Amino acid sequence: MDLGKISSIMSRDVITLEPKEILMSAVEKMNFNNVGCVVVLEDKKPTGILTERDIIQIIGHNIDLNVTRLVSVMKSPVIAISEEIDIPEAANLMVINGLRRLVVVDGEHNIIGIITQTDIIKNLSIDSFISFKKVEQIMKRKIISVDKKDILPKAIELMIKNHISCVLVIEDDKPVGIITERDITKSIAEYNISNNVGEIMNFPVFTANKDINLYDATKLMEENKLRSLVIVNSEGDVIGIVTKSDIIKNLRADYVELLKNMLKEKSRALIESEIKYRTLVEQSLEGIMIIQEGLIKFVNPTLLKILSYEEKEMLDRDILRFLYPDERQLLLENLNKLGNSEHVESALELRIMHKNGEGIYMEILSTQIQYEGKPAVLATFRDITERKNTEAELKRLVITDDLTGLFNQRYFYIQLVKEIERTKRHNRPLSILLIDIDMFKDFNDKYGHLEGDYVLKKIGEILMKNVREIDMAFRFGGEEFAVLLPDTKHDDTIIVAERIRKAVAANVFYPFTLDGQPDIVSKTVSIGVTEFHIEDNKKSFLKRVDNAMYQAKKSGRNMVIHLI
Repeated sequence: MDLGKISSIMSRDVITLEPKEILMSAVEKMNFNNVGCVVVLEDKKPTGILTERDIIQIIGHNIDLNVTRLVSVMKSPVIAISEEIDIPEAANLMVINGLRRLVVVDGEHNIIGIITQTDIIKNLSIDSFISFKKVEQIMKRKIISVDKKDILPKAIELMIKNHISCVLVIEDDKPVGIITERDITKSIAEYNISNNVGEIMNFPVFTANKDINLYDATKLMEENKLRSLVIVNSEGDVIGIVTKSDIIKNLRADYVELLKNMLKEKSRALIESEIKYRTLVEQSLEGIMIIQEGLIKFVNPTLLKILSYEEKEMLDRDILRFLYPDERQLLLENLNKLGNSEHVESALELRIMHKNGEGIYMEILSTQIQYEGKPAVLATFRDITERKNTEAELKRLVITDDLTGLFNQRYFYIQLVKEIERTKRHNRPLSILLIDIDMFKDFNDKYGHLEGDYVLKKIGEILMKNVREIDMAFRFGGEEFAVLLPDTKHDDTIIVAERIRKAVAANVFYPFTLDGQPDIVSKTVSIGVTEFHIEDNKKSFLKRVDNAMYQAKKSGRNMVIHLI
């Protein structure tokens, strides 16, 4: 690959937004400008990034694009590079981090541009390719496809599940169309997400024979502005697909190979001088470590900074000392696999111990090398703590009711099925409460929804204070709540229900009427209780507890009714 600088090929036109902007603004801006990402800026500095793939993941989690703000779902921190780094290093960073673009910043970390896989591939020369390798050698053989009559959400689900950037539309083994991330972003922006695949797909599909070499395939993709190329056999049947990510991964300038070549048959002194102070390592965004016979033999400044250790505190120490106890076995298994084959590479996600005792989530890519004449493992570390936090926040948004902080109805049904299966498998008791706020509509009509929301939130707090850690409380919908109580028989469940009922009745609210008059109000709840029977299914279990709650309301409210 040519050793030009990023400054010579990067784009200086970057689409940016502020963290407070809503997701739909990002989708519309990406569609209008025909780009694959927006960079989130604070004071001209990149603080996050949102890509087409992120949008698809968000859609799969049913997050409202018109309410959710960028700051809650953007990927952060941003991997940024200087415009003075070599093009191969940028390509390597993309491969190692699984990225299709990198943000370019100046010395003060202000954004000045962006570099994509397309920019790199467009500028490749012939000698960047490995012996004109055939496309067939690197293509993905697993074909993920849909039918023209399928709805777009099915295509989105397949892309999320398989971590892919496109799905083919196939009829009789022949490609008739393709749906890409760009197409989906466009559909979302134009509010036609429910359309059939056939109405949105791109066609005809560009194809190439399996014997085409990587260089020619790359040029074909660039000339036709393609992100992926469908590979067919002599009969025109689909046999695979090649993406720009596949091409980048197979270039000569492989990050790990560069490091391995630097280490091969060199003395420790030469390693210190060539590795420790070489730009590739010294200024690398990845932490780098060499492990030999379980001991740390080299660690670069980036990793030391991430973990806040001095070099002497890590060198010649057992690597397992820096891992959480429950994750040590996974690393050992990985190291053993590497010991069996020099060419085995595997990515792990493990928590590495920060010097202050906190766990730092790291993505670790390892390969076997020779170090001072003996087998060793070269590992690169990337801090993914922020990504993990973002994933956790996305999960929280999906399973949590925003108002009360309790789990939501969607998650209730997921957990109900799991608890029923566990109960049947282990023959353990399972009980449920269904709770309804008495006369809640009248309260809302008199005091307004703002006061009503406060009542809902307060009752959510009361539920959390009156159940165990293994119990799960849910906002079931409207003014209804549910509580799942594993390992609990009906007698104990009634006690819990009565405790909740009394706690709600004892609470005093001070709402204002719609015309501004203060008031003092107490609220009550009606609670249905039942225990799971071995002959029950989900439907019969829920129907019985619903009947119990209905009887509690019909019998005068503010009471607990149990049905066997």
